[in-house]
Amino acid sequence: MLFFKLNRYRFFPKTHLRGTIIVIAALFIFLHSQLTAASATESHRYLQHSGDNSYYFDWILDRSDGYLLRAVSDAEEHVTVMDDAWATQRWSLTNTAEDTAIEAFREGNRIVLQGRFRGERFDKEMTIDDAPWFQSLSSSLRPFLYTPQQSTEFWTLRPDKLTLHKVRACKKGQAMLKLGNNQVEAHKVEVRLTGIASLFGSGCYWFRSSDQLLLHYQGPRGLPGIPSTTITLEPPF
Repeated sequence: MLFFKLNRYRFFPKTHLRGTIIVIAALFIFLHSQLTAASATESHRYLQHSGDNSYYFDWILDRSDGYLLRAVSDAEEHVTVMDDAWATQRWSLTNTAEDTAIEAFREGNRIVLQGRFRGERFDKEMTIDDAPWFQSLSSSLRPFLYTPQQSTEFWTLRPDKLTLHKVRACKKGQAMLKLGNNQVEAHKVEVRLTGIASLFGSGCYWFRSSDQLLLHYQGPRGLPGIPSTTITLEPPF
């Protein structure tokens, strides 16, 4: 009722009102875009035990034109660039203490590696098939959990050897995972090498059911044949 009275007595002309609405709408869109951009970064901290070594690393995921994941510890940094389907397009590893600065990228059905690896020049090309390349399973397996598929295959690089492997991930159902004093519902995924190499061990990932966040990993570091490793999300859960 107030609007009509104001309009009647010309204290708030229609043109003025229309312009004000447009300004408010534009401001709302801007603020919404800023909030969306601010929430586009996902950051978590993990504790990793590998053999006799333990250390923390930060897991930082940015969502813009695909996905950019950084896993950063005091010793090294992994950077993984993924497309909208979470398939790896480019990956780099930097470890100053080991004189390592290596980069890998996909060109069609080839993965090209270039840089320095433990003090020596490293240049190599490896042929793959049409299966995706997943260098960060903590992120790239997320879409798989939303599908009815029970298994999926992909390529991945073993970071400590820079060898390329075909891997199969299989769903193992849901269970309650104990983290500290908390019980969290999680999807369990088992990963194994394909072919005869599948007989030589496996690793297991637990992803939180509500949002597919990695909660825990147990097994070899990324691939069978690597020393026993656990990776666990730090609180809060």
